[in-house]
Amino acid sequence: MKFLPDELIQIAAFVLVGVLGGAVKYLRQIKQKIKDFSIIQLLITVITGGFLGMLTYFLGTEMGMSGPMIGFMAGMAGLMGDEAISFYTSRFKRLP
Repeated sequence: MKFLPDELIQIAAFVLVGVLGGAVKYLRQIKQKIKDFSIIQLLITVITGGFLGMLTYFLGTEMGMSGPMIGFMAGMAGLMGDEAISFYTSRFKRLP
């Protein structure tokens, strides 16, 4: 008997990739002195990255993409953060 379904483990993996992308984004902003360190801002960026990783997993799965491609896109979505949200919303507003 499996403790967790395989799909849930896959989703968690891509959420983690998105979280890492969000963390990289925030750490780059700190290093470039764009922002001062704030634990709250770090958590917001990381949570946003994880959410985008999950959305990217669902989108990539629906489009029939391979696992590595979905992983790449989940990481990039986490790295893009709110820019990815803007892209997704503008893209899907045009659908009939």
